[in-house]
Amino acid sequence: MTQPGRTVQRPLLSGIVIARDEEERLAACLASLRPLCAELLVVLDSRHSEGARRVAEAAEARVLVHEFESHVRQKNVAVDAAAHDWLLSLDADEALEEGLEAELAGFDWDPGRAGRFRRRNWHLGGWVDWTGWRQDGATRLFHRGRARFEGSWVHDRVSGAGLQVQLLHTRLLHWPYRDLAHHVEKVNRYTSQLAAEQHDQGRRPSLVKLVLDPPWKFLRMWLLEGGLLLGRRGFVLSVVAAFYVFLKQAKLWEAWLAGGPPRG
Repeated sequence: MTQPGRTVQRPLLSGIVIARDEEERLAACLASLRPLCAELLVVLDSRHSEGARRVAEAAEARVLVHEFESHVRQKNVAVDAAAHDWLLSLDADEALEEGLEAELAGFDWDPGRAGRFRRRNWHLGGWVDWTGWRQDGATRLFHRGRARFEGSWVHDRVSGAGLQVQLLHTRLLHWPYRDLAHHVEKVNRYTSQLAAEQHDQGRRPSLVKLVLDPPWKFLRMWLLEGGLLLGRRGFVLSVVAAFYVFLKQAKLWEAWLAGGPPRG
C-alpha cells in the first residue's frame, strides 16, 4: 500500500477494448482513452466489420482478431496481450467523461487496488438517471497481476483475491442500445444464453418466479427506483426489464421441457 504523503508516478496504462461492429461508438471510446493511455489495444471479434477495423487503426490502436467465445474470454485475451500491466478497460459503446487524468493523480497505484466507475446510460433519447440504471457501475482500472475478468457469458466483472476497489468520480458514459429494437434483440439473445447456462448448472425453473418476479421487477423500477420520473421512457424501460426477467424464467422452463435435467 502506498504510504500517506508519498507521491507515486502514474504507471503506463494500456487501454483495452473489445468490439465487433460498433464503429459508430468506437471512435469516441478510443478518443477518450487516448490522452490517458500509452497503448490502445482493440480485440475484434472474428466476425467484425471492416468499419470497426478502420476506426481502430485510424485511432492508432493495435488490433488483434479473435474468435468470439464469450465476453469474459474476449476481454481476457486483451488482458494477456496488453503491453502494460495496468489496464483501463472500456466497452466499445462507452466513453470516459473528462477529468480522469487529474483524478488519477490521487489514485493509489498499489497492484492490489482497482478503480471503479459509476456509469451513466443513454437510451431512448436521454440519460437514464432513474430506475436501477442509476446505480450502474463497473470496475475497469486494475493491475493484471492481481485481477482478471470473470463471470457468465453475458455479465463480466473484474475480480481478484483481496482486491480493494476505489470509487472514482469520473463517470463512464454508456450508449448500450441503438434503439428499442436493438434493446429487445439483446434481451432475446442474452436471456437465451443465461437460460442455457442456468440449465447446465442444474437450476430448476420456478413457477413462483415466473409469475411474481416480472411484476415485482416492473414495480420496483417504475415506482421504487423512480422510473415514473422519466415519463414514457421510464415506463418502457420498466416493462422491458420485466420482460427480461420473464423470458429468462420461461426459457429455463423450455430448456427443461425440451432436454430434461442436464447431463452429468
